[in-house]
Amino acid sequence: MTYLPEGPARPTPAALDAFWAAARAARPYIAWPAGYQVRWIGLDAESTRQIFELIRIGDKTGTFTLPWIVARTDQPVPQVGDCIILIDFDGTPTLLVRLERVHEVRFGSVTAADTAIDGSPVRDPAVWKPLHTIYWNGLLQPFGLEVSEDMPFWAEAFSLLHDRG
Repeated sequence: MTYLPEGPARPTPAALDAFWAAARAARPYIAWPAGYQVRWIGLDAESTRQIFELIRIGDKTGTFTLPWIVARTDQPVPQVGDCIILIDFDGTPTLLVRLERVHEVRFGSVTAADTAIDGSPVRDPAVWKPLHTIYWNGLLQPFGLEVSEDMPFWAEAFSLLHDRG
């Protein structure tokens, strides 16, 4: 199973596979990769639902990943074409997105162009940077790491392929 941070319930393999099969059946004309990744985005149940709504309306068109966590959890490096199942806080597979563009950024060099893929409430780097410092420090703490100006992250633009709702 994909590494998930503390917080959300873990989805069952059967639920993930059923969601994946439903997405593929709904769009048989897409050249699908062999498999998928699983992620959770948000701080809690409410923020996850809010983020899902921003994705649904096309306001949030990307996400961000820390290479430091990927390296320490043996997760695959994000690549264009990867499909990612986004789970709700209760572990329910809810949205399926496909990575369309991936580029590396240094935290201290983040610009509005880098954060433009995030939801409009947090797009401004003056809001984005402090929010992600707090969030990422929580994710990095179990590994004895913390956000720094030279810390790399990947900005990953995506398209929405399937919505459980």
